[in-house]
Amino acid sequence: MQITTIILAGGLSKRMGTDKALLELDGRTLLERAIDLCKPFSSELLISSNHQAHTTFGYPVIEDEIKNCGPIGGIYSCLKRSSNDWNLVLSVDTPFVQKSFIDFLKEETRNFEAVVPVHEGKKEPLIAFYHKSTLPEIRTMIEGGDYKLHFLLQRLNTNFVESGEWLEKYPKLFQNLNCPEDI
Repeated sequence: MQITTIILAGGLSKRMGTDKALLELDGRTLLERAIDLCKPFSSELLISSNHQAHTTFGYPVIEDEIKNCGPIGGIYSCLKRSSNDWNLVLSVDTPFVQKSFIDFLKEETRNFEAVVPVHEGKKEPLIAFYHKSTLPEIRTMIEGGDYKLHFLLQRLNTNFVESGEWLEKYPKLFQNLNCPEDI
């Protein structure tokens, strides 16, 4: 299965106070870490961002076609540009995701439109797989002013994959870096 990886790197980073994608962790920026993680299994890699500084990493930077609607806008714009049916969406501020976990999610795609990990009742729509066929539904939601991914997932044929065992193995798996003290 050919996969496009969409790295969501264009957030406003209000709580962090600086561009999260360019923050360093263990000597590499968060964007470099995401690229290094996904490059080996991706036939295409797209960076969802409105920041020109992200063009220096050598991958296409896709600006939001529809502005100010959050992650759903970045996902929509990148899915439109994607060359593949299946797309891994990965938020740049989740630097502890493991390749083995992505492989696990990939195996759960089957006949679904989205594959989203769930742990302790919490959904993780920004470490998930989305099929390109979801574009019309995403467009409908954006046009209706509904930008919540959780509502989108209710409208799609979504495989909510229980991931508690993975969290036991990798306690930081879903940790987001949102503010300076998180680093």
